[in-house]
Amino acid sequence: MATEQAEHPFEAFFRTYPGAFVIVSPGGEVIAMNAAARALAGEKLAPGVRVAEHAHPDDALALTQALGLVKDDGAPARFMCRARQPNGGMLALAWQIWRAPGRPEIFATLSLADSAHAHVREAETAPEKPLSERVLRALLDHLDIIAWVTDKDGIYTFYDGKALAAFGASPGQLLGQSVFDVFGDHISPPMRAALDGTPGRESVHIVGSHWDNVYLPIHDAGNGFAGVIGISQNMNEGQRIREELEARLALIERQEAVIRDLETPIIQVWENVLTLPMIGVVDSRRAARVMDDLLGAVSRASARFAILDLTGVEVVDTATAYHLVQMVHAIRLLGAEGILTGIRPTVAQTLISLGVDLSGIPTHGTLRHGLAFCIRRLETRTRRPAL
Repeated sequence: MATEQAEHPFEAFFRTYPGAFVIVSPGGEVIAMNAAARALAGEKLAPGVRVAEHAHPDDALALTQALGLVKDDGAPARFMCRARQPNGGMLALAWQIWRAPGRPEIFATLSLADSAHAHVREAETAPEKPLSERVLRALLDHLDIIAWVTDKDGIYTFYDGKALAAFGASPGQLLGQSVFDVFGDHISPPMRAALDGTPGRESVHIVGSHWDNVYLPIHDAGNGFAGVIGISQNMNEGQRIREELEARLALIERQEAVIRDLETPIIQVWENVLTLPMIGVVDSRRAARVMDDLLGAVSRASARFAILDLTGVEVVDTATAYHLVQMVHAIRLLGAEGILTGIRPTVAQTLISLGVDLSGIPTHGTLRHGLAFCIRRLETRTRRPAL
């Protein structure tokens, strides 16, 4: 017949100890608690629950920091924290915490901060936090960032921020752990430099997100290296906006290119003959662009003739007339001949009144007549006997 195994002395102590006793992980998660602790803190503080979630919102950060700072030399640390109660009140608890040498777990005893029935309302026990703490809490709760602090040995003493959710992590999860254990050989050069006392910054792509990381060494009162403050900001929204702007700019550039092509539709209407029908208002800026496009087309096609058809142009000014004449002269310098066609009566009167000299420039009433002129010239050159 099997005999029951004798109860371990620690188990017997833990079960019968009259005080409230809790064992938590370095990240603040309850590992075990005795009946007295459950009776004092309530049923919601149970194994697997993080103690910070059970604390007053204004005390949660201090509790998390205290757990992260406790050393393994057996020396106890004391602080007060308010615990949530089912009736909406807050129970002020005094915590005494310590770690055994070489052990990661944190041991804690709990007791009432005042009388045995000290149930106080939040308004009565919640003094206003300093402005700096309230600002920090607002930033951590509302901005998509992760903020962390290590001591000079690289041990996390603070780990919080809204963006932790992107990694499936929770505030305080890495407290008491070393960055060298967490990242191993994957510590980036800027982060390693910060652990040596040099500030740094980097942009990385992790878990499908863009992150901007800033590393700031901190110093103690004697200006000695005391640790590192790290801030990681999720830049996905900024990256998305940047990509949208770049896509819109690219679209605008393509649209402008199409508009330019429509403004200067250079067409090869015959072998060695190009034509440029100009429509609408031709200002100086457009005329200069037309010249660049036309001269480039003449050079690429080795054209013999370039017809500028002004049938669709109703108004020209002095600068435009000057550009037209200069365009014809530039075409000649490329070994081709420039021809003007379709000059309207109003445009002809303007050119005369402006004193524009078109002598020496072939002009024709219509594009058809100008093309016929070019074909005749080409045929004449083709039939000319070789010397």
